[in-house]
Amino acid sequence: MATALDPVIVDWLKLFNSSSCEELYSKLEQIHSEHKPVEGEHVRFSLQDIKHLSTSDKRGTILLDVTFYWSANKAAELIKDLRKNPPKKSFENPVVHRCSSVAEYATMNSLIPDVDLPGSKYNFVGQGYYSDIFFHMFFGNYSDFIEHIKKLSEQDLKKTLNTREGYPQFSPLFAPIIGRRMIHIERMSWLTEQNKRDIRMMYNGSNENKQVKILEKLLKLGADPNAHDIIGNTPLFYAAYIRYDDAEKIVSTLLRYGANPNHSIQYGSILRLFCNFLATLPEYWNIIDLLLSYNAKPKDYEEAIRIRYEMETKFPLEYAVKLREVCTKKKNECERTLCEVSTVKKCGACNFVVYCTPACQKLDWKFHKPTCKKKREEKSLENSA
Repeated sequence: MATALDPVIVDWLKLFNSSSCEELYSKLEQIHSEHKPVEGEHVRFSLQDIKHLSTSDKRGTILLDVTFYWSANKAAELIKDLRKNPPKKSFENPVVHRCSSVAEYATMNSLIPDVDLPGSKYNFVGQGYYSDIFFHMFFGNYSDFIEHIKKLSEQDLKKTLNTREGYPQFSPLFAPIIGRRMIHIERMSWLTEQNKRDIRMMYNGSNENKQVKILEKLLKLGADPNAHDIIGNTPLFYAAYIRYDDAEKIVSTLLRYGANPNHSIQYGSILRLFCNFLATLPEYWNIIDLLLSYNAKPKDYEEAIRIRYEMETKFPLEYAVKLREVCTKKKNECERTLCEVSTVKKCGACNFVVYCTPACQKLDWKFHKPTCKKKREEKSLENSA
């Protein structure tokens, strides 16, 4: 009997317009020979790894690599087309391109900041159709940015703040957030030393690297913190996607000026996005607290359970507890995250959650214990009031 394909593979077959794993793998080999999106002379995994993705010990590598393959191929097509047909400017949010699957959304996320902005692996100096002020903001040239702003009438300033540019239809706020990567081009292993010198020489090599200062000025001037690009991502999304030492300050600034932490993105929520991206980066975990302080929520119940599980397995206990209090279980469903049994047997200590068996309660106790104590203290205060 043939083994059922992993659902991710089914999505990839559609994405790469392939009818079989063999055809998909052949296309990956061809893309590798043309673009080498990952290091090495050959694709880093086998056809058998693709066929048995769900059990392959290379699953994480494969998921990431196939994203790079699709992005490399799509970028080559887009760059060629965009040089002939530069995108037009707009002054309102674009119609969102709805991705057909999680796989397409993931690959679009890796593609969009790269097809026409400096620092891309496949188009390292970017495209020339962005406005001068966009590149001032992108490179962090605060002096040039302010000089430009001073010359604008009130009407022209409002128009500038609403301008959408490039293939992704980025508004001004996207420029300094994504442009922060230009401060760190030495970390971009895909760029040659000559590539880096060429990028450094743009704007006469006088880049001020004041992207954060520009971001706050834009927000003070009235830029919309919830403007989105062609796949519905906002500046807050890119603050998570492009992470550097100033990530917490970027997120804090956006939230303070009205960025919606519950803005609907395709296939998930801002909260889960940050939880996923920050799981192995403890230096950024304060951002989770920041989002929760602004009432960030999961997109739906299914995602709430996924967040609970991820927090319990990847983060310290204190974060698992905090997220469980936001990602609550259904009424009368066992409190243990992976248990779906319905019951009315309440925790004898707090009377707040239910467990189907003493065994489930014991397994879940370390996660419920802090909340249990808090609920008992709250009840005691109510009774004494």
